Amino acid sequence: MRQRRLMRALLAVVCIMTGTAVGLSAPAVAATMDAAFDSATGELNVDRAAYMSKHDLVYNRPNTDPLKGLTVGNGRMGAMAWQNNGLTMQVSGVDTSQQTAFGAGMLNLSTSPALESGYSTYQQRLSLYDGTLTTKYDANRTVTVMGAPNSEVMGVHVEDSRSGVSAVTLDLSLWDTSQLGNSGDVPDLNTWKTVATYADSTGAGLSRGQTDAQNFGYTLAASVEGTPYTARVVDGRTVRLTITPSSSYTIWFTASSRLNAPSHDSVAQAKRALAAAKSRGYSATLNDFRSWWHDFWGK
Repeated sequence: MRQRRLMRALLAVVCIMTGTAVGLSAPAVAATMDAAFDSATGELNVDRAAYMSKHDLVYNRPNTDPLKGLTVGNGRMGAMAWQNNGLTMQVSGVDTSQQTAFGAGMLNLSTSPALESGYSTYQQRLSLYDGTLTTKYDANRTVTVMGAPNSEVMGVHVEDSRSGVSAVTLDLSLWDTSQLGNSGDVPDLNTWKTVATYADSTGAGLSRGQTDAQNFGYTLAASVEGTPYTARVVDGRTVRLTITPSSSYTIWFTASSRLNAPSHDSVAQAKRALAAAKSRGYSATLNDFRSWWHDFWGK
């Protein structure tokens, strides 16, 4: 019994001395809310940005496997990204084809020297809270993939302060469609095997499904904000933007669907959508995109 009293006394002394040692001279500041649920607003008191960041998907070396590509979307269209001679993405849209059976095409951004050359640190991060995919090479190259919320337009913003960049190229392409199977149960498979292209002062694009009886079909197209460019058709399945190297520019791309286009004209709709994105600008669109995702998680 005496031993127990002695132990309690010693513990009390240790606690008092410890409290004095760490300088607990003032009471701790209380949280503004003492419960996770705010009954006044009917919401959980959650720091979503801090919580979600713990679950970001991060690569600390370039991923060259398409099956492990990270995904970005804006509610209407999306892309899966990986590293292959620069940034490569497969693009798709919700309304481009029946059952979204057919992908819209491929996008590849390459530079000379390559984005992925001559670096010592690398990180690619899919931010769940912001919805952005950001790839950083050292401190002089950052590529951010984002989109205009709830639209058929997305963007690739490039910050590249390297000296000596001699070329920047964006290719939009389609795989060989001659052996395409009818996974979407479309009325006429031939219109999905037929690819049309364009290149002009507004940008470049490729289209298919243009005579689909159910008004599906789309145009995958791109344009550039922030630096001059030229557009050309490379072949029957590839179009190219040759971009003047700059320290900052944005590539806007769209998978504009016939289903949602006036008169089901996806080419005209693609040009309008790209012009609107360029007019809105990268900074404003990025803020819109982040806010859209923040609201999504808030629900």
